[in-house]
Amino acid sequence: MNGFRTRAVFPVRRFAAVIGIGGMLALYGCATPPAPTPTANDSLPPNLRASGDEELQEVMTTHGDETYLCRRVPSDANATEAAAASTQLLWTQSGSEATLVDTSGTSAGTVAPNHYFLAYDGSYVIVNPAGESQVSANALTWARFTTRYIATPRPREGRFADVSSIQRIDTAGGLPPQPDCDLEGAHLLVPYSATYMIYRTKGSSPIALSASNPSTPAH
Repeated sequence: MNGFRTRAVFPVRRFAAVIGIGGMLALYGCATPPAPTPTANDSLPPNLRASGDEELQEVMTTHGDETYLCRRVPSDANATEAAAASTQLLWTQSGSEATLVDTSGTSAGTVAPNHYFLAYDGSYVIVNPAGESQVSANALTWARFTTRYIATPRPREGRFADVSSIQRIDTAGGLPPQPDCDLEGAHLLVPYSATYMIYRTKGSSPIALSASNPSTPAH
């Protein structure tokens, strides 16, 4: 399949495992062109908009892969127990693997499976899906995520120390060539790009990057 790759994608269960992905993905930040102006919050579908008590912290773009696993699922999710014996193989989303690039063109962190957003200064956030919308039939959904857990190298320090929610908008790519697959357990990586709008609660302190963990310039 042109433009698509298959490989093993392992679940991310600990921060140490996730941060390892960041090292492999740093190269994606190279040669990133200037990003267009992102879609305004007020122009988004209502279920994706930031709340009134949030303010925009920063805008990041990304180029990476959306990962899929070939799984056997019931042919009709609403079928009776007897009818559910009929199954089919479908590509199911496993998460994103991508590098986050800030507005200066600097690689600042990574997106990893299991809803991790990791900054290179050691702070990271785990989010929960809060809404999504299929804005384009040929691209990954636009989505809003709310913070479930935050970790920082020191109390209230780090790029993601005060993140309250994240929007994924202006997506391109990221969908499998067809919904069905042939080999149960196979993995598929589909290239995608997106803009991530990082929000914090109003009144939170501005971000401060750790001097001992500088971001990596994209080139």
